[in-house]
Amino acid sequence: MPIRQPTKEELRELASELYLTLTDEEVEFFREMAAERIESYETVRSYNPEPQFGSPSVRERSGGTRPPADENPLNAWVTRCEVRGDEGGPLEGWDVALKDNVSVAGVEMTCGSHVVEGYVPNVDATLVARLLEAGADVVGKTNMDDMGMGTSGHSAFGPIHNPHDDAFLAGGSSGGSAVVVAEGEADVAIGTDQGGSVRIPAAFCGVVGHKPTYDLVPYTGCVGLEHLIDHPGPMAREVETVARTLSVIAGSDRKDVRRPSDVPVEEYEEALDGDVSGLSIGVVREGFEREEADPRVVEEVHGAIGTLGDLGASIEEVSVPPHADAGAVHSICQSEAIAAAMRSEGVGRGWQGWYNPSWIESFGKFRQAQSDDFPATVKLSLLMGTYAGKKYHSRYYASGMNLYLELIEEYDALLDEYDLLAMPTVVETAPKYDPERDQFDRARELGTADNASPFNRTGHPATSVPAGEVDGLPVGLQLVGARFDDATPLNAAYALEGERD
Repeated sequence: MPIRQPTKEELRELASELYLTLTDEEVEFFREMAAERIESYETVRSYNPEPQFGSPSVRERSGGTRPPADENPLNAWVTRCEVRGDEGGPLEGWDVALKDNVSVAGVEMTCGSHVVEGYVPNVDATLVARLLEAGADVVGKTNMDDMGMGTSGHSAFGPIHNPHDDAFLAGGSSGGSAVVVAEGEADVAIGTDQGGSVRIPAAFCGVVGHKPTYDLVPYTGCVGLEHLIDHPGPMAREVETVARTLSVIAGSDRKDVRRPSDVPVEEYEEALDGDVSGLSIGVVREGFEREEADPRVVEEVHGAIGTLGDLGASIEEVSVPPHADAGAVHSICQSEAIAAAMRSEGVGRGWQGWYNPSWIESFGKFRQAQSDDFPATVKLSLLMGTYAGKKYHSRYYASGMNLYLELIEEYDALLDEYDLLAMPTVVETAPKYDPERDQFDRARELGTADNASPFNRTGHPATSVPAGEVDGLPVGLQLVGARFDDATPLNAAYALEGERD
């Protein structure tokens, strides 16, 4: 929309927010200068660049519909749609589902929230374009925790039920993606992982979920929480499917917000030989010794690690004392970063890459009109992040980020000595669905992501692979590798999968 000259009252309000006290003369001066600056804003507007990723105008696609309850019994889908992929690619004939914070041109994107419900992107995310070019067909958008803030599997559109027992939840925030592959409704699904959001529901639903090395898969066209921790990743029933998908979506994107440089990629499925003889695995003690740990889950994970030992891997216990507190530090850093991102219309400033004008403008309008519809988890982060930032001048955020630099050094030192680190993805099984439990109770959830979230900030690749069951509910083993060595945790997961099958 055209920019208009700010009023004197608006300038005074803005000055107050910026801790400025303007005299009447200053107000008049800045209003006159603003009028002159408007011409420059109009120059930018006249170009109005709208790059179309994936050439949506030439693809066969439908806008999609919300599936009825009888066709969506676990509430895993938000929208069923069809976007046809190219012929002859390596994924030709595959049905792909996308978490509903991944842009598909012409298809509504809700982020699991009433706040942005109704927003329709005008671009395909880079990874979507790559999937379509590889021959995959997009068949729908999957349900997720409201705005990606949660680990249980609860969107504004209701709970996402566990495919193994619908009295339990799927986990989050990529719960719908885990469910549709577990149920065979898609060959592969894309989730996004900001603190375990791919690996946690993969563990709870008994599927494979991989959080790639930071930067390996572009986040362009996806809605995130914080640029430093956002990772898109594949989820499927088998490791090979995950690896083949990763081969397609990996690779640099010059438009990406994070780092416009070349990253090392490979054909990850070609590394899946299941040979772990000579592989060294460090079993992180602090990943098991958690107050909320279910001893039966711990036993299943140790059993899975023992299976890798039986296949020839060397197993040793290691200690990373800061890992015990890494989840708490992550939550402190995330709150302040989310508050800053929300004030910047969910995108932020000061990076070189592609900005999505459609999303920025739409989210800004939605946020200002409907912020009360944010879930308690988002409101808590906004309030605490803003409070700590303003009252304590971001001191705790800075200290927390510095602690993560030390933790990166500790993980890297261990990964120089061992090929992989191992621990439970989550030390419990899926949470029980309680219809009486409201969003404020869910905001009290602590600990679920404590083994997963550290590797969002350190950037190491991590795979969750099924490791057993407790009372009929799946348990996940998390395998963590060195940066850009995504093939090693995938191959160890492949070896374990072969034995357990």
